[in-house]
Amino acid sequence: MEMAEADANGVEVIELNRGEAGKSLGFNIRGGVDMPHVEGDPGIFITKIREGGAAALDGRLQEGDKVLEINGTCIESVNHQEAVRLFLESGDIVRLKVLPGAERAILERDGSIIRTGKSSGQSQVLWWLGGAAAVSVVALYTFYRFRYRH
Repeated sequence: MEMAEADANGVEVIELNRGEAGKSLGFNIRGGVDMPHVEGDPGIFITKIREGGAAALDGRLQEGDKVLEINGTCIESVNHQEAVRLFLESGDIVRLKVLPGAERAILERDGSIIRTGKSSGQSQVLWWLGGAAAVSVVALYTFYRFRYRH
């Protein structure tokens, strides 16, 4: 495994080798100016690393990373289909500029925990709210039980 080159802003350059011609890079993307994955950011984000693919074997690219360039072409303001086309036409050796952990950093910075699209974090929000409500009910029950018992 090669070390990724990183600049002062945390941007890393990662080269992936597809291996045999036509082999998948082994990851899924979401986003684009036409269908943002993270509210307020039209970038392209890695949403899944597929087992056995070039990205998983390499180990540096992670879910939540934001792809800034594919083989020197900036994709920060492209639509989703254009990003897909660039990946499909990228050749056997693909040089990516990525911002590691960008999705989490954007969501934490904005104080937002809801993502857009099918992989929305809304179910996680509801799970946490449900858990907090359950704890509150138990605490109130316990308080009233002991207070009015005596």
